Amino acid sequence: MVGDLEKSSFSNIEQQSLEFVKYTLDPWVIRWEQALKKSLFLPEEKKEFFIKLNVDGLLRGDYQSRMNGYADGRQNGWLSTNDIREMEDMNPLPEEEGGNLYLVNGAMTKLKDAGAFAKDGTESTVEETEPQQPPDNRNRGGLR
Repeated sequence: MVGDLEKSSFSNIEQQSLEFVKYTLDPWVIRWEQALKKSLFLPEEKKEFFIKLNVDGLLRGDYQSRMNGYADGRQNGWLSTNDIREMEDMNPLPEEEGGNLYLVNGAMTKLKDAGAFAKDGTESTVEETEPQQPPDNRNRGGLR
């Protein structure tokens, strides 16, 4: 925590940054939030409002890890497009474009339910016909 990076490597420098935020910065952030709430709000306002300093940007991790996490959350139905966009400080997509839809991967289904979407109680509308035989092209149009 004192900044000695003698034994640091590329693989653990990110972890050290996260530990700095958690163990060094967080206690101070909590104190600042409490002091600001005490100083800025009237007693009745304290019941309705609060102050939260956002250090999420310091805890975000590397790009690939974030994208993998978002993909897992999106595919498993606990993140929407707008949830992800909010975490990345992007504008939300409109409701009509599906920004707030929670989806699950359709390939993950119980074996007994496979094909259930096609079982709607109606018979197939495809007419069964006699299979056509391929034409017999032997001895046609040539020398006999």
